[in-house]
Amino acid sequence: MSRKKSVKNNNKGFEREEDLKQAVLFVSLFFITVFIVTFNIFQNKHSGVFFRNLTSSVEEVNNSAVNDVSYNGNFGKDKDSKKLYPLPENKIYFGAFPDFGDTEDVVSADKIADFNNLVNKKMDWVYFSNNWGVDGIVFPKEKVEIIAGTNAIPFIRMMPRKVMGDSQDKTFSLQKIIDGEFDEQLAQYARDVRAYGDKILLDFGVEMNGDWFPWAGVNNGGAETEGFGAPDKADGPERFIAAYRHIVDIFKAEEVDNVTWFFHPDISSHPEADWNDLRNYYPGDDYVDWVGVSAYGTQNVHDDEYIWFYDLMDKNDHKLLDFTKNKPIALLEFGVTDNYPQISKGEWFNDMFDYVLDPDSPIQFRAISVWHENWTRPDESQATLRLDSSADSLKTFKSRISDLRFNHQE
Repeated sequence: MSRKKSVKNNNKGFEREEDLKQAVLFVSLFFITVFIVTFNIFQNKHSGVFFRNLTSSVEEVNNSAVNDVSYNGNFGKDKDSKKLYPLPENKIYFGAFPDFGDTEDVVSADKIADFNNLVNKKMDWVYFSNNWGVDGIVFPKEKVEIIAGTNAIPFIRMMPRKVMGDSQDKTFSLQKIIDGEFDEQLAQYARDVRAYGDKILLDFGVEMNGDWFPWAGVNNGGAETEGFGAPDKADGPERFIAAYRHIVDIFKAEEVDNVTWFFHPDISSHPEADWNDLRNYYPGDDYVDWVGVSAYGTQNVHDDEYIWFYDLMDKNDHKLLDFTKNKPIALLEFGVTDNYPQISKGEWFNDMFDYVLDPDSPIQFRAISVWHENWTRPDESQATLRLDSSADSLKTFKSRISDLRFNHQE
């Protein structure tokens, strides 16, 4: 008998022995399982507790097995994570701007508690504006600590503006940021964020593809091509990218590791021109952790056309998909005015939630954040975006936000 053949026969004997062991183990496990099932059914035959516990146990095992991610309020891959990661099992974060006043920065624990009670759900993050012309280019530590004290994540909108409502304000222009005029203040801001230590979400220059903010591309060179950067690209988007990267690079130089960076265009561009397409503003994967969008419905009851959420997404969601393959997507701002003729605000919310919760929607949002505020428009009409603008509005929102995909906190 050759050595090779002898080894092969020995292996056969070993396999038979292993098969016998596996058979014994299988039979043992079978009888143990039958015993446990029988015992639990006997103990709980009238209550169904066993089957609920069994289902719950299986679900817990499945949840814990997905990337070893915890979603019990720690908001990350582990309890010490300093970045915001998507939740497992297609769970969805819920945040809000809970009506911090006209300047969007009057942060208070009472406002946060009022909102949580209003919708019967606790916010994962709380959104507020950091207006450079009011606060200075200074880390708003006190406001951040108020939010953190409610066990929510502070989400800062970096707003380089001197006053509200002046889209032509050049105090903190993109070019000045690029040229380094505010580097000293931004470096101190970064050091203060690092010293704070806990998780911070940062959003610089929101809705840059609109025409209503000073940092908008249209107000910083627009479609011109010879004033900045590459001669074949529009200066407005190029300046925004350069300013965004400049700020992130300062934070990197200061070794800040507790910031999650958001890129936040509007889902619709104003003006609606090729050069102003939201895709042209993306700073790149090395500078962005999450991509988020604003997607508002009708804000004026006198508008001729009603803007449905599904229509907004159907027209534009392919643009996001072009550059977000490696990034989670958030619906960072949404809302709609109440009292539009013959259409209820609740219908709009149902339209929005239907898209967000549909597993077949092109965009699978991993977070949503509602804008909860009323204001007076220039024509003196009221934009009533608060969730409690009507009983129908609040009832519908509370019903839809109670979906299990938004339930992940302990």
